[in-house]
Parts: sequence; C-alpha cells; structure tokens
Amino acid sequence: MKDGLDVSLLESQAKIVKGLAKVAIFSSVISIVVLIYGFIIPDPVTFLSIILIPIAIVMADNLIESTYQKKIEYMLNDLQSREFSDREIINNIGDKKASNYPNSAYLRVRGGDEKGPAFGKSDKNFSTHGKRIDAMTNRDYDDIESVSTDTEKMIRDADNIHSEISAKQWQQSESKDHDLIEAGVKNLGDLIKTGWFEKNKQDDAVKQLYENNEGNQI
Repeated sequence: MKDGLDVSLLESQAKIVKGLAKVAIFSSVISIVVLIYGFIIPDPVTFLSIILIPIAIVMADNLIESTYQKKIEYMLNDLQSREFSDREIINNIGDKKASNYPNSAYLRVRGGDEKGPAFGKSDKNFSTHGKRIDAMTNRDYDDIESVSTDTEKMIRDADNIHSEISAKQWQQSESKDHDLIEAGVKNLGDLIKTGWFEKNKQDDAVKQLYENNEGNQI
C-alpha cells in the first residue's frame, strides 16, 4: 500500500514539474525578447518565438516524463525484488536437507542434523589412547615456484623491520620493568612462573591502567 502511494506521489510531482517547466519556458522566452527588442517586436522574432516555445515545452515534457518514469520503474523493481525475497524466505522456512544415510534406526533430531550421533563405531576419534596422526601437507603446491613482486618484497622487508623494532622495544621494556627487577627474573614468562600475578592481583588493574593512559602504548 505504501509503495502504491509513493508511485502516485511521483506521478503528481511529475505533473507539477511539467506545469512549472511550461511557465518557466514561456516566461523566459518572453522576458528575453522584451529585454532585447522592447515592446515593439519584429514579426520574424514573433514567428520564431511562437515556434520555439512549443518545441521547448515538448522537449521538457519528454525529459521530465522519462526521468520520473525511471524513478517509478526503479521503485517497482525494488518492490518486486523484496516480494520475491520474502517469498523465498517463507518457502525455505522449515526445509531440511534429506539425509544421505537411509538407515532410519540411527536418525535423530539434533538441531538441523538428521543423522544424529555416530552409534556403533568401533574406533573413537576423540580417545586419548588413539594413535597420533600428524597434519597432512598439501602436495599439490610443492613444485610450484612463484616470483615475489617488488611490492611483496617491500611489505616483507617492512614486516621484518617492524618485528625487529618491536622485539627491541619489548626487551628494553622488560629490562626497565620494576616488577621483573624486584622478582629477580629477566622476562615476563619467568615472572608468570613465579606466581607473581596471583600474589599481586587487583580487581581494577585494567581500569587503572587505562586511567593512567598506559593501556594505549601497545
């Protein structure tokens, strides 16, 4: 209903714009002629004005009509698309893919999975006594050689430089940290092993960190 009102509103706007365009064209031509020739207008100018004004009005009408017609078409297409999407959503509600396993004895309703648990399997994939299986590697790309572009090389070099700078900054920060020095350790990992954080934990530590503007130094 709302879209029908919008279409009617656009059609009404088109009629109003057409009327205003006619008035504007007629008044503009008459004003230009009067400014140039005064009220004594030569016959050829009058003849040309009589011919040009209707032509200009017809061209303006066609332009306005095509513009608003496109707007109406876009609106109707959008309405049809939305109606189609709504129908698809409604039709697909409750649809479930049929199970590939015909054995109905083990079918279970478990969310959207009709197959249910894997009953009857002799081996247990998640057993702690299972044999270790290392990750497989993709052999398809082993013999493929690629040449890095200048941009890729520049990004890799920049990453390496940034990594080195970050590592140095981290080491300097650890060497100046008062808690590490007091605990007699050299790095944060060793400090964690000593149980320092459990002994000195504070409920509002993170809040205090950001209030002191120390949390944005990462």
